[in-house]
Amino acid sequence: MRLVYLIHSLHGSGGMERVLSVKASWLAEKGGCQVHIVTASLKGRTPFFPLSPKVQVHDLGTGDSFGPALSRYGRALRKLLSELRPDVTISLGGNDIYALAQMEGVGVKLSEFHFSHDKFLVKYGRLPLGRTYASYRIRRFEKAAAAMAALVVLTRADIPDWQSRVPSVRQIYNPVTLPDALPSPLTERRMIAVGRLTSQKNQASMIRAWRMVADRHPDWTLEIYGDGPLRDSLLKQIGELGLGSQVFLKGVCRDIASRMRESSALVLSSVYEGFPLVLVEAAACGLPLLSYDCPKGPAEIIDDGRNGFLTAPGDEAGLADAICRVIEDGQLRRDMGRASLLKAEEFSPDRVMARWLELFNSLVDGK
Repeated sequence: MRLVYLIHSLHGSGGMERVLSVKASWLAEKGGCQVHIVTASLKGRTPFFPLSPKVQVHDLGTGDSFGPALSRYGRALRKLLSELRPDVTISLGGNDIYALAQMEGVGVKLSEFHFSHDKFLVKYGRLPLGRTYASYRIRRFEKAAAAMAALVVLTRADIPDWQSRVPSVRQIYNPVTLPDALPSPLTERRMIAVGRLTSQKNQASMIRAWRMVADRHPDWTLEIYGDGPLRDSLLKQIGELGLGSQVFLKGVCRDIASRMRESSALVLSSVYEGFPLVLVEAAACGLPLLSYDCPKGPAEIIDDGRNGFLTAPGDEAGLADAICRVIEDGQLRRDMGRASLLKAEEFSPDRVMARWLELFNSLVDGK
């Protein structure tokens, strides 16, 4: 089977790039598929995550933003797909979906969506004008998704929000993306957070919660991995709260698994998620998981009280208390770590990718 994935670029260190590298490599190495990745704007840069040498990457170099760039992208993509003759063409839910929705003769058309249906409303909907814009964005995406043979979302909780306008919606989790290794011993007085430094990831709230943790446990530290536009403001906040010796912004890390295995829990403070891959990665490292119960995703990975704690979104005192419970009770920490390892088995690449192959085969046969 010949598969073509569409993504804006591969040079970034985000979750979509990480997941695609794992999925494409598995399909090429174990799934017996011929896999191509088409980027709009890689422009000679090296993919951040390793890919199987069997995966072929093609860069159109056009960009895929709205307007003339999207038209140029569509023309270049149509030409390339006519040469590749895919059985299945898969958008990752970026602007490429709008070009793909207009094409015929490109095999079965499929899209993924790596956020929740609420993404645009949560991101833009605080004011009336923003809610109008959010409604436009999601309706536009739904129209394009309805032209696909299937739209694949990441959580069961997200399905009902799509079904009325996109009846072909399916759900498949993202796979664990870290290599197998020994889990964390959970002995270090350190917790970890991972994510771009943006308002969505909401690290400012996590840092305020850590101020309460530091008052009770000044010998514990929090390391935040990732980069983004809020780095300077977060550094300023850390200084103003007197947390310079407890909270550290560590930047981007290529070997995040090693950092997780040197930590004793993971903290997530996002305002919204599609499927927080970092929770699955941390579970695979045997870490307790401490997160706001934001829409959507954390509640399908964290069994509250078993492999971690879910706290009401924005409840910084509650998040601080959950962190302190894990700090203060070593047996609880170890029990949660073992439960996380068991939970991570649900997201093994072999298990997840078998579902993808089943979907591809059913759609191609159905065509």
